[in-house]
Parts: sequence; C-alpha cells; structure tokens
Amino acid sequence: MKTFKIILLLALVFFAGAVVGVVGTRAVVRRAVSRAFLHPEEVQMFMERNLTRRLRLDNDQQAKLHQILSDTHGQLKDLRQQYRPQLVEIFSNANEQINLMLTPEQQARFERLKSENRPLLQAMQQNHRQAANSI
Repeated sequence: MKTFKIILLLALVFFAGAVVGVVGTRAVVRRAVSRAFLHPEEVQMFMERNLTRRLRLDNDQQAKLHQILSDTHGQLKDLRQQYRPQLVEIFSNANEQINLMLTPEQQARFERLKSENRPLLQAMQQNHRQAANSI
C-alpha cells in the first residue's frame, strides 16, 4: 500500500509538472507573439543582435545586415497593408461559416474564445494603424 501511494504521488507530481509546463509555454509564446506584433522593430533588433553574435559579423557586415533587415521590414509592411483588407474579409467569412455550423452553446463558447484573443487582434490592428501613419 505504501508503494502504491509513492507511485501515485510521483505520477501526480509528474502530471502537475507537465500541466504547468504546457500552460507556462503557452503563456510565454502568446506574450512573445503579441510583443512581436506590437513592436516589430524589436524583432529586427533581436535578429540583428542574434546574427551578429552567432555569425561574428564585423562592423561593416553589421551595417549591411541592418540595411537589409530595414529594407525587408519596409517591404513586408507594404505587403501587409496591401493584403490586409483581403485577410480581414477571409477571416470574417470563416468566422461566419464556423458560427453557422455551431449549436447555440458552441456559439457562446466560440464568442468567448474570440474575446480571449481580442487583445492580440486589437494589438495587431493598432500596429497596422501605426504603420500606416508612419508611411
């Protein structure tokens, strides 16, 4: 009986560790993605620092890398603005189709899920507005 309790305790500790790991990882990833959408310039700085360190770039290479990443950032910003209306329409259409196939109870849960993700979506929209104003 004592052995069973020890095994059960170890299993519970292992399970609790796995749950904490999954929840913690999800929170960290969600925060990192949100931060990347809110502050894309930080992503560029991180990439520059990381590549400079790992590739051991000299000053001239660092300057060229900065210019390449800045140009790429601008091109991606333009591309996002160009395709944003289509993306919004596609996602709206998908949400409507999903809503139509759900039961009323599932629709309520779906709305809750969307509202949980709304801060990230609002952050993305704010970032797009700021990017549009900076052009």
